[in-house]
Amino acid sequence: ASPIEGRPLPEAVEALAEESRAAGINIELDVSGAPRPLSPQTALALYRSAQEGMTNVRKHAQVANAEIKLDYGEDGKVRLTINDDGLGSEKVDGGFGLLGVRERVRLLDGEVNIRTAPGQGFVLEVEVSG
Repeated sequence: ASPIEGRPLPEAVEALAEESRAAGINIELDVSGAPRPLSPQTALALYRSAQEGMTNVRKHAQVANAEIKLDYGEDGKVRLTINDDGLGSEKVDGGFGLLGVRERVRLLDGEVNIRTAPGQGFVLEVEVSG
């Protein structure tokens, strides 16, 4: 069964944020635009992207604060952004988890962007048509 089956995407992503809060990370979820139904593939890709981003925040970033933005754009796109104030990295390619995010999003003709630098946190951006 899908981890988001029967739940709107914002609710499922809020549950991921709550897991991180329970781990001691101050994390905010900001949903903008009017949430709308997404195809199961699109919703799952965004959920898995958020899940991977939050896993990385908890395991690698050594952060105090993080933010998840879920933007339902008027242009038909849905954008997920996770940013943190953690360690950052010299590499933007990441490991297998981020590779999986890229593959899922590519199958939807979406885009993944990563911005990071040592000491400057990490930003994961995913954009798909919704």
